[in-house]
Amino acid sequence: MHLDASAEHELLLSVARGDEKSFKQLVDIYWWPVYYNILTLTKSTVTAQEFTQDIFLKIWQKRALLAEVDNFMNYVFVAGKNHVISAMRKKVLDTNAALPDDLVETNNSPGLAMDYKETWDAILKVIDSMPKKQQQVMRMSRIEGLSNKEIAERTGLSPSAVKWHIVAGLNTIRIFLATRNREFLLILLSAAVLLY
Repeated sequence: MHLDASAEHELLLSVARGDEKSFKQLVDIYWWPVYYNILTLTKSTVTAQEFTQDIFLKIWQKRALLAEVDNFMNYVFVAGKNHVISAMRKKVLDTNAALPDDLVETNNSPGLAMDYKETWDAILKVIDSMPKKQQQVMRMSRIEGLSNKEIAERTGLSPSAVKWHIVAGLNTIRIFLATRNREFLLILLSAAVLLY
């Protein structure tokens, strides 16, 4: 079923007002496009199913925002991409200097899984090659997930010095990722590891 712009807008307004029947209709229409979009990003049917459910749950929780949406397909695809990036960030930051096993196991592409692991290991080596203080700050920020304020308190550096070390370190890693010429990994890993 495909809705024209006017019918879609009316449906979104109805959902925004809290109409559960309209929300069910919205899910029925857009579930599979969202699912297949997530599947192309995650390469895992289980993960795609879970993420699609999460995305529609969030849409319902923030349904009031739908009143301002002009194109729901674009809106939900952006929401899907952001959800995948957020999940990747959590998986990477939950590691102890290693790519999570579940990230590799849930990915149906052995080649891509190997790329993730190789790239993550290489990023850690890049961090290890940084000046000692910058290396310390980068590990605290991007691996341990500490805030700039927490890093400043632990290291005795000023907040501006912490920020400088992070910016310099991120530039080094971005250049490294770009030179590996792996666009998909650059998008996901830069979002997950670098833009936290």
